[in-house]
Amino acid sequence: MVMSCAAVAQDCAGPKDALGIVRLGTAVAFSSARLNVDADGAPNAYRVDGMGLSYTCDGVVAIEEGKWVTPTNDKANWQSKCNAAWKAAQTTGNFRQVAVFGFAVDKNKRPLIQQDGDPFPGQGYISTTSVVIPEAPAGTQRRYIDSNRIPYVVIPSSVVKKYGIRPADLAIVYRPATGAVAFAVHGDQGGLGEGSIKLHMELGNDPMLQKNGVMRAKRRIEDRTVTVVFPGQSTQAVLDADAWVAQIQSLGAAQLSALGGLERLKSCQASF
Repeated sequence: MVMSCAAVAQDCAGPKDALGIVRLGTAVAFSSARLNVDADGAPNAYRVDGMGLSYTCDGVVAIEEGKWVTPTNDKANWQSKCNAAWKAAQTTGNFRQVAVFGFAVDKNKRPLIQQDGDPFPGQGYISTTSVVIPEAPAGTQRRYIDSNRIPYVVIPSSVVKKYGIRPADLAIVYRPATGAVAFAVHGDQGGLGEGSIKLHMELGNDPMLQKNGVMRAKRRIEDRTVTVVFPGQSTQAVLDADAWVAQIQSLGAAQLSALGGLERLKSCQASF
């Protein structure tokens, strides 16, 4: 069901919450000064040899005295401690001194490696997203949203809960500096201001950079983006990426029209 224009086209400048999120009719909107790249869900995001689209320590931190060592509580040393703890874990097979959150682990905290039927059997860890593809088998890479193929936005769990945002709900992302508009879905949870590799490409940004001879998904959008999310307007997450993207494009075009078109988004974007 597509919302009527009257249901959405209300005052642009609603009150902002603590994260700067405003209501736009029954949608919610926010802006980000820059858009980081989230490669999670890409089969080549975290490789066993460390040469994935993400650094291993993008999805792992060291544990000291039972506490995670993070950029927040140890800005100067967290990365070196992570690298040392990860090397030790790989050498000993004991992964209990690292916290893995970027890829799947078994009951003993050991990372799960992709198997036959996955895109990179024996080469990639199973990179996870908070939103899954229900028809895909659990414990496989196919269960998660491929950042390379599906345009998705990252939304904090607190925002998901507060505004009733469901898995694969539709989003529209607008880049004022270039005029680019992309349709996306809620695909992962984390901080505001992150989007999949595919979303970056649709917004006119090539997120790939060569770092020390390895291609990494690290080139972010340095200018402002505006995101409008439509709680309850869900797409169906399916294994056929092309079919899912077609859904996203069709529903996105309808919702943009209901919103009042690109001109309305432009007129409202300064309020977000």
